[in-house]
Amino acid sequence: MYPSKLAPAHRFHSKAAWLLVALALLMLAGCGGVRRVLGPPTLSVQEIETVDGHYIARVRLDSPSSMPITLERFDWKLALGGLAAGKGSQALAQTLPPVAGDIVRIDLGPASALPSLGALTGDASLTYVLEGELKCSEPNVRFQLRYEGRLRPTPGKPGSFR
Repeated sequence: MYPSKLAPAHRFHSKAAWLLVALALLMLAGCGGVRRVLGPPTLSVQEIETVDGHYIARVRLDSPSSMPITLERFDWKLALGGLAAGKGSQALAQTLPPVAGDIVRIDLGPASALPSLGALTGDASLTYVLEGELKCSEPNVRFQLRYEGRLRPTPGKPGSFR
């Protein structure tokens, strides 16, 4: 009779021990630290405007990353109406905050080199593709980015397209 009274208590302690071990493992799994997420920013063109005889694109980069990203350079290509219109490399010296965005300015070259933009008037529009490689220094990564859209003259703002 004595051993049978200990058996339920022994089973209880054994189950409690297993539950404590399982709980400890779950707690350790939860203590893995802050999860860092790194993903490519999205690219969108806010405006292309004429500044001192050059077309300057105001480009928005939105970062989904959980850490800041230091931008170093954007090697880009521009196509207007399905035809190659220009390419270049723009040095960047700014940091995208975590899960946020910012505007960078890309010099697309002299206005005379993009006559199809200068020819846009009234309600006319032109398809375009801006794509390229974004080089980041911290963390040391490269992202391939692409944006397609339509440009129209900005009403009341000569030399500006959205």
